Amino acid sequence: MPFTSTHQREQQLLLMAGVMQGVALVTFPAISTVLTAPDAYGLSRSEYGLIFLPQVIAAIAASFLGAQLSRAWGAKRVLLVGLLADAASMAVLLLSALLMHHQGLDLVLLMLATALMGFGFGGVVPVLNTFIADFQPTRVDQSILMLNALLGLGTALAPALAAVVVGPGVWWVLPLLVLAAALWLWTACRQQPLQLSAAGPAASAGESRSGVAAPVLVGFVAVAVLYGLVETINGNWSVILMAQKVGAPTQVASMALTLFWGWVTLGRLLFARLAGLFPPRLLLPGLPVFLAVVLEAISRLGGGDAGTALVLFACAGVGCSAMLPLIISFGQKQLAPLGETVAGLLIGAYQVGYGLAAFGGGAIQQQWDLPITTLFAMGAGAAVLLALLAAPLALKPRGIPPLHP
Repeated sequence: MPFTSTHQREQQLLLMAGVMQGVALVTFPAISTVLTAPDAYGLSRSEYGLIFLPQVIAAIAASFLGAQLSRAWGAKRVLLVGLLADAASMAVLLLSALLMHHQGLDLVLLMLATALMGFGFGGVVPVLNTFIADFQPTRVDQSILMLNALLGLGTALAPALAAVVVGPGVWWVLPLLVLAAALWLWTACRQQPLQLSAAGPAASAGESRSGVAAPVLVGFVAVAVLYGLVETINGNWSVILMAQKVGAPTQVASMALTLFWGWVTLGRLLFARLAGLFPPRLLLPGLPVFLAVVLEAISRLGGGDAGTALVLFACAGVGCSAMLPLIISFGQKQLAPLGETVAGLLIGAYQVGYGLAAFGGGAIQQQWDLPITTLFAMGAGAAVLLALLAAPLALKPRGIPPLHP
């Protein structure tokens, strides 16, 4: 994507921050086998789900408050604080490694680490979307797609790196690398102007709309919640399913997560290139239908099905790929009167779904002694509901955003 000359260096840093944020977000699920291994942290499934609850609460709070904080502090300061929160999260995770055998204390430190990660994610991602759209006002949809593609690249890198470092027992190298990257980005971004224009694209678009219909607002929030749920079932529970249900070794289990996030990224780029064959207005309701079929197939996996599982998780990545960028892109147009709060609102709603799958998924398994495959069967049902709710939003005659290559 070509950059405007006045913001070239800034946009490069923002896109690199997107990659780092993706790696940081998936660091905890990527080392899930370490967190649940009896000879390491030894977390139960419910405790593993519990560590993501503070992350969700902090991310929702940061996302919803992002616009107000941007007006009070400036968007640049919100970005810098978010990057520091990411770095602090990795530092606390590294500290917890020294105390992993201290029952109770290790869990508290992990929850603190995920809370800081949630604050970082909820603060950084909406600001990144706002900056990128503001710096590319004539290419908003393409620039948002590129940012989310690079965010997806980061989420694919995390399990790939974990597959290299978890087996030899040096898993702590992954959070150490993220810590170093976050601090470098904080230093580099601090030296840049990172100034929004007086009237960003979202605000300008809002001037032509008289208001937002309540059903449209509720619809977008519900769609974002459901998408967060189905994505997180794959993102947070795939490695554990591969290890405990399919019986795959650590490297193969991590490969499932790598394939999922890798195809999330590749799918976004693929659908952008083939926008003529796959119109966005049909993709938003169509992809969840495909995803429902894939999740139902995953729920039927058994021991020794590692090869089939890897193919299915790659397909799940394709099913999730273009959905979040489209939700944000459609939402910024149809909810334009809300101005710069739209990205934060939808990211916050997405995090609600994340929490339902991450924390609720563990609690459900523990409470009713259900197999992990039940989560994926429930995800299939959620994907069907997502398709039904997305259809009227995507097929509205106004505000249909194109996905440019």
